[in-house]
Amino acid sequence: MIKSMTGFGRGEAVRSNYAVQVEVKSVNHRYLDLFFRIPKQYSQLEETIRSAITDRLARGRVEVMLSVEEFGDQKRIVQINNALLQGYLGALNAIKEKLGSDEPIQLSHVLSFPELLEVDESVLNWDDLANGVAEATNAALDSLEAMRAAEGRRLCEDIETKIVVVEDCMAKVVETAPQVVIDYKNRLRERLNELLDGTTLTEERFLGEVAIFADRCSIDEELVRLKSHIQQFTKTLRATESVGRKLDFLIQEMNREVNTIGSKANNVHIAGLVVNIKSELEKIREQIQNIE
Repeated sequence: MIKSMTGFGRGEAVRSNYAVQVEVKSVNHRYLDLFFRIPKQYSQLEETIRSAITDRLARGRVEVMLSVEEFGDQKRIVQINNALLQGYLGALNAIKEKLGSDEPIQLSHVLSFPELLEVDESVLNWDDLANGVAEATNAALDSLEAMRAAEGRRLCEDIETKIVVVEDCMAKVVETAPQVVIDYKNRLRERLNELLDGTTLTEERFLGEVAIFADRCSIDEELVRLKSHIQQFTKTLRATESVGRKLDFLIQEMNREVNTIGSKANNVHIAGLVVNIKSELEKIREQIQNIE
């Protein structure tokens, strides 16, 4: 069954020293496009999340947010970057000397220097944390995929309803097509009788002209191909793998055949049916843009 590319999921995992929460939301996109919001100190966990997502999703723009709450006795070792501190102080003294200022250097000035204080994160058990992140990510993906599947079922029902309308219009086109040649034959005979009153036109020549018209306006091949495309489309709707691109291709081919039918049929009634078919195909095409 097809899946939508729109969805949201949240997953959590709790360990003895921390709790992990992962939120995943997705919208339609031509390819799989991942965007991460991960705290800088946990950036190395991105690959764990990326691997879990690429194993399960094929298309969509996916935004991922990771949050880690640490609790318990989690000691951190904060170190001063002495070399950087000396560099900052030297620069400040040089500025004071150049400006002729005797303003003392305040602690607040020193603490505002970027990257002066370094936090040793080595106490974290990264393997255990990565397992927790993978667990939370998969839980979020379970929820996301459930939503995408539910939306996919609704899309499938709507598309199948529209396909039925297309097939009904096609049946009317098939029914009307033979009458096109008959009508042309009658009109041609009437016009020729008026123009050639008193003269002789051989039946062979008249029938030859009708045959040329019949060949030129024949839509049998287009109807056969259109029927085949619809059968493939309906079958693809029930496939389990990612089918959005294939469905999009089939809709393009169906539109191509319908346009040809409209240009060749040379009949007002068929032209109206073609307009209805194209309208339904455009609605289907819009729906397909959100199918994985």
